[in-house]
Parts: sequence; C-alpha cells; structure tokens
Amino acid sequence: MNKKMILPVVALLAVAGSVSFSLLTKPSYAQARGYNIASLPTTIDLNDSTSGEIRNYYSNLNSLDNAEKTGTNLLKNLKPIIKNGQKYYSYDSNTKIWQMYEIIDRDWIKSPASSTTYGTYDAVNNKLIDYQYGTKDSVKNNPYIHALYNNRNIDNQARAWGNHNQDGWGINQEHIWAKSHGFDTAGSNSTGGARGDPMHLWAGNGWANHEHSNFFFANVDKTRTYKDAGTKYQTAYGNLTGYSSTIGGSETVFEPQDSDKGDIARAIFYMVARYNYYSGNDTDPIDGNNPNLVLLNNLSENGRTGTSSSTNPYGMGLLSDLLEWNKIDPVDEFEIHRNNLLYKNYTNNRNPFIDFPDWADLIWGEDKDVKYANPISDRINGVGLSVSVSSIRIEPEGSATATAYADNLTGNINWSIEDTTVISLSKTSTDSGEAVTINALKEGSTKINLSAIVDGDESHAEINVRVKKHVNDIVVSQSEVKIEKGSEAKVSASSEGFDGVINWSVEDATIVELSKSTSTNGEEITIKGLKEGETRIHLTIDDEEVTAEIKVTISAKPFVFGLSPTYIIIIGVAVGVLVIGFLIFYFSKSSKAKRRINKKVKKAVRDSIAEYNKANAPKKKKK
Repeated sequence: MNKKMILPVVALLAVAGSVSFSLLTKPSYAQARGYNIASLPTTIDLNDSTSGEIRNYYSNLNSLDNAEKTGTNLLKNLKPIIKNGQKYYSYDSNTKIWQMYEIIDRDWIKSPASSTTYGTYDAVNNKLIDYQYGTKDSVKNNPYIHALYNNRNIDNQARAWGNHNQDGWGINQEHIWAKSHGFDTAGSNSTGGARGDPMHLWAGNGWANHEHSNFFFANVDKTRTYKDAGTKYQTAYGNLTGYSSTIGGSETVFEPQDSDKGDIARAIFYMVARYNYYSGNDTDPIDGNNPNLVLLNNLSENGRTGTSSSTNPYGMGLLSDLLEWNKIDPVDEFEIHRNNLLYKNYTNNRNPFIDFPDWADLIWGEDKDVKYANPISDRINGVGLSVSVSSIRIEPEGSATATAYADNLTGNINWSIEDTTVISLSKTSTDSGEAVTINALKEGSTKINLSAIVDGDESHAEINVRVKKHVNDIVVSQSEVKIEKGSEAKVSASSEGFDGVINWSVEDATIVELSKSTSTNGEEITIKGLKEGETRIHLTIDDEEVTAEIKVTISAKPFVFGLSPTYIIIIGVAVGVLVIGFLIFYFSKSSKAKRRINKKVKKAVRDSIAEYNKANAPKKKKK
C-alpha cells in the first residue's frame, strides 16, 4: 500500500466504527511466544494431589527407553511435561506474585483456611470460594507466611502484606536461581517465563536476600573469615556468606539455614529441568524468558551475569552441595503443599524433585546411568510409606476409609490403634494400596500407627483420628451493631450440637472492647465503643471449620431519627447555606430600594433649591 493512502484508510476505519483496531495491533513479545500472563483464581483448591495423580502426571516417561530416563536425557524429557500448559506471571509489572504468596507461602497453622475473611472457606470440599487478594494499599486477607531464611524454630512473624523491605520481618521476592545468571532481561521482554516463575520465586527474608545477592549456594567454610547475615537481626540466624568449604578459593558463596537447604536445592533442580536446551531444539527461542540453564560443580561462573543463549548456557551451583542438601533436608509437608497449590491453582505444572526427590541422583549423582526414573513405583516425596490422609474426622457412629501406599514393600503394612475405645479397624494388616475402614465407637481422639519394611528399611506413618459431631454453623443474636462512643451493647452466639468454647476476636481493638474473648453456647458478650469507626468481630470454634462475624459501627454522636451524625451534619450545613443565601438576597434587594429613594430625595432637594434661587434672584433694572 502506498504510504499516502495509509492516513485516509485509517480515517475511514475510524469513521466506520465497526472495524476493530485490534486487527492492526501487533502482538506483544510475550504473547507472540505464548507467555500470556495468567489471572489469579478466586476459587482456590487446597487439596493435595493423590499418589495416583502424581504418578499419572509423569506417565509420558513410562513408554521411553530406560536410557531416556536417566542423566541429562531425563532432564530433556521432563521439560515438555512440566512446560505443557504452564501458566506464566510477571515479576516486573504487577502484584500477582505478592498476591500469590497469600496462598502458596501461607503458614496454614497460624493462618488456617477458616480464618479467611474476604472469601468463604468450603470445609466440605476444602476450597476457598470468592477469595479476595490483598494489595499494598488494601491488605484484606493478610496471613502469616513461611519466608525463606526466617528461622522456623521461632515464632515466625512474617506477613504476606507486611514489611516488604530489608528490615524487621520484611520480606522480598527471592529469586532462588539468581535472575542475573541466565535471564537478566527486564521490562517488556520479560513478562513471562523464568523471571516470574513462582516455583523458584519465593517470599524470603529481606536482609538475608540482600546478603545472598546473586552468589552461588554452597557450604561455607566456618574456619575462615565470614559474615553472619543474622548480625542484622535475629530472623536471619544461620544464613552465612563466606568461602566454600567444599572447593575452597576466594569466591563468596551463600549458605542458608539448614531448614531451607533442601527446599532451595529442589527449586534449583526444577529450574534446570524446566529451562534447558538438551534437546537441541525448542518451540520457543532461547532467551530471557526461556533460558538455557545448567548446574555446575565449580565457581567459575559465580560472578558471570547476563542472558543465556542456545550455545551459551548459564550455570548455578554448587552442585555437590545441593545434592547433599537434598538428602539432609528432606521434603516436608509445607513444601509438598506449596507444590500442589501451585499446580492446582496457579502454574498448572509441578516440581518433579519434590514429587520424586530421588531423581536428582539419577541425573547428577551416583545413580546417574545406573538407575532410571520409574513414575509407576519410585518413592513419592522420598517417603517409603505414605497414607491417603494424614488426619480425619468421623461423625459419631460413622465410618471412613484410609489407604496406605509403599513401593518395594516386604510383607504387609501393619495398622495399630493407640486408643481402641475410640475407633476400630476392619483389618490390622494390608497390602500396598488396600483400603481400611475406620469405624467410630465414641467421641474422642486417637492415632493410627502404620509400619512396614520398605526397601529393606523399617518405615512408619500415622493418621490422626477425631470422632466428633460436626458443627454446622455459628448463629449470632445480631449480625450488625450500631452504638455511640462510650455506649455498650450485648450480643450472644450459639451453635447446634456444640457445648464447648466460642472464640471472639476484634479486627481493630482500638475501636471496640469486648468483655471477654471466649463464651459458652448462648452466653452474652458486652461490646463497648471506644472511638468512632467501623470494625468486625470474628467468631470461631476450636478445631471446627465454621465462622461468623458481627459488623460494629461506633458513632461520635447519638443517632437521631435513624440518621447517622454524618447525615445530620450534612443536612444542617445545607439548611445554613439556604438561610444565609436568603438573607443576602433580602438585604441586597433592600439596599436597591434605599438607593432609589435616596436618588428621588436628592433630586427633590436640588429642584427645591433651584426654585428658591430662581425666586430670590435680583431683578434687572430697565434702561
């Protein structure tokens, strides 16, 4: 098309109106390569995947030759599995990663699902419904979270929407695989892929993240001069920077606290499985979003930064220490749950080294080229004996089922009950994958202990069982209370089938004071207004997934004729404006009348003087 024709054509399209300008829009860099940024779900599935679902996820490996399931061939063949259907997020341009931390890094003990305020917890299906995420300016749900480098042995105070700085309990977005090592591309060219992959982008203690910088992970030689990241504040104790104890040298490395070592190792293993170029071809170009990453057992690239290419991979290490950390800090429940939350709600892919931590040795360790991955029978989460459910509640006179799994099982799986007056079992020994029926005998709590010989070693598991009638709801006498400052109101709560304690808590204790924080069924609580404002009272029952809330509004002045003080003030101001306007109008009219009268009087006076002067003027003499 002639350039001179472009302007008239565009003008014609604008006039026509029926032609969409999106037809002329060039797709973004990210969209052109499939990195469409996903939206966050408002219905969140909190259930972990079953053993069968996990094994099925990797089932494409089953048809491959054994040589294709070990060493770098295993990495090559894992990539299309964990890349398939992956959802992407931006690190640079929005708050979605921060919002995701509310769920994936949540401390589910200190902030249980039932404590969610902006959303509803469906206890039957273990899901959050109509969940509302917070922002920096509107925190909404603001749960406690597990942050890397914070000592989990002390009372963790990190909040998802707390301090995002390098002080106190502040948290950062920590790239476990430093983005400078292979995908250091910011702005519009990095709207998806490795830079914003939450599998390795964890909430991390701010100062320790600062100390980590982009140094390789490795064991620190504590006999040499080193720095302790914890000298800045106690939350970072155990995180060290110094020199490698494995290979020496003068390159600075970072060693996290012991409880994070396995988590970090497995996140780094994932990055190489998801972002590598061992196939020699890829549907997406190798760039900052889809880098070419490898693991190193030297520090030669510790300080090298940039973006990888198909012929120039970038590395991270130290491999030998990471393999060690994978063993000394096994997969735990928090890491398992995080992996499943990401898979079911956010990324649609999994970390194979959380599901099968033994696979790291098949790729880089002593088992390389000796053993091969077998999703059908390999140990899930590195556990020899696993159960379908770790805790269960049964209604009185009801029953439930549980199943135990074990690979390479010798003999049977043995089941035993600590308190046989609470429950009974349909059988006391089973094969792997065989279901057992648990029958409720009376209300109470007990534990089922399981044992078996797996891979030649004794392995154990347990199931916590509680027999108790389920509480359906908490009913409050008033769902909304309006009182003035200094006044009091009484409310009560009850729950059918419950005779224990109901817990009461106030969102803002500076607005409302409660006479007590717990009550028995039907007992009244006194609410006292401390200052003008609005807050909510939350009611819960221990060990029950039920909640209720009361909205409380405290006014500075009494309510009159059903109107709040705010409306009364507005009406008063309006009336005052009308009165003042009328007075101004009245006096302005009156002033005009006076001026007219004055003018007439002055004219009459002038006329009178003129007549007087004329009458008294001296007469001229005739000649």
